[in-house]
Amino acid sequence: MNKYDESIQKPQCETDTVKPHRPFFHGRLSIEEGGIERVTDEERQQNTTKFWHAATFWFSANMAVATLNIGSLGGSLGLPFWDCFIVILIVNITSNLLPAWTSVFGLTGLRMTTFSRYSFGYWGNMLVVIFSMIATTGWNAINSISGAAVLHAVSDGRFPIWAGVIVICMAVWVICVLGINWIHRLDTFIWIPPLIVWCVAAGTGASQLTGEDHVRLHGSDKAGAIVTFMALIFSFSISWVNCAADYNVRMPKDTPRWKIFGATYVGIFFPTVLVQTLGSALYTGTMTNAAWKEAYTSSSIGGLLKMALEPVGGFGKFLMVLAALSSIPNNIPNNYSFALHAQNLGPWAMRVPRVVMVTFGFIAAIIIGCCAARYFSDTLQTLLSVIGYWTVIHITLVMEEHFIFRRGWNGYDFDAWNSTANLPFGWAAIGAFGFGFLGAALGMKTAWYSGPIASVIGKQGANIGHELTFAFSGTIFPLFRWVEKHYGGR
Repeated sequence: MNKYDESIQKPQCETDTVKPHRPFFHGRLSIEEGGIERVTDEERQQNTTKFWHAATFWFSANMAVATLNIGSLGGSLGLPFWDCFIVILIVNITSNLLPAWTSVFGLTGLRMTTFSRYSFGYWGNMLVVIFSMIATTGWNAINSISGAAVLHAVSDGRFPIWAGVIVICMAVWVICVLGINWIHRLDTFIWIPPLIVWCVAAGTGASQLTGEDHVRLHGSDKAGAIVTFMALIFSFSISWVNCAADYNVRMPKDTPRWKIFGATYVGIFFPTVLVQTLGSALYTGTMTNAAWKEAYTSSSIGGLLKMALEPVGGFGKFLMVLAALSSIPNNIPNNYSFALHAQNLGPWAMRVPRVVMVTFGFIAAIIIGCCAARYFSDTLQTLLSVIGYWTVIHITLVMEEHFIFRRGWNGYDFDAWNSTANLPFGWAAIGAFGFGFLGAALGMKTAWYSGPIASVIGKQGANIGHELTFAFSGTIFPLFRWVEKHYGGR
């Protein structure tokens, strides 16, 4: 036991002894068993994950049509291509550092939502669990809609978006049921087909694209659009924070942290910048070609992709199907990690087989995806913002706990991950969480609500909710945590 826990006695409690039931598929098809239990050093000697899987996994997750869709949002805010490109590049250079850092936590053998108990406390961590489940379900739905929009476009409207959502979610469910070993096997190569699609689309659609500023925003209006687009790109990047560690728990214990950090950063940064830039470029076609604008209005990003690939005829339709299927690896982190988030709800949840939790997430994503498709653009921007606010609080508190109170990796007792007696209750995190969302309420800008501070920036307002969320939660947590630790001893 390290110095941080020397004064703490470790009594047995219910959460120390809970073991999930052995699933009925034990030993079949190499389906992953177990749940959120810490993966021991001995267990990592079997079915070991290679460090380069940390790159290929994120290549597959981000080489997706949803990433293309995010890039197009800058144009819809009135920004020209080169402004969008600069925002995409700069924001990704910095924000991708955060999921790369949290990916290293997987080397402890703990998933990220479980590891958060050390900063949020056992019971305060329920906030992390609930919001993580909401976030992953929301992304699962939104990403499925992005892929379904492409199938809708390639079928000339005959294949409804709700049907596409079901098809994509079903494929994701099957892979997530199989588990982490199958996921890493598939993600080794399934990023290649969508990469081919994006390269072809960039070439065949280039004649319709432009770098000129047709909207010509000025002053505070342009500043507001830039800040809002920065917030959307930032939200997309840090959405991986609460699950990045989950896919490295089977890495050998002696794997250097810098390798995991570097592989994850490369795996997120390069496909995200590439595909978001293409999305931004494709949107400019709506400025120069009325047919492109009509296609975007009727089928969103799917319409733009159809117009870009139209010159290659039937082969272009085949490529569009591949693009739609890129939503499958894009959604795997959401559906798979949903089950791990849910098992943190308490001892009873650990008894529920992982496969059942995956199925719950699958059903929720279908229901929300089919309902949200009608208001896709507004839903996408609002979801990105709200998820981003909560994720800022999550990563801020984890970082402050790690560097200020734990003072590095030696400050943790990893055997206490499931002990209510040896983890803080979480009053400090709960208080900081509330203050963080107060900051978000003051600075957020969504389709349905603009905060009082956000509203004064330009005619359309600007999303500065992330900055205020960080300031409010990051300032109050150290004070609250010191009080909690001083009087509670943990």
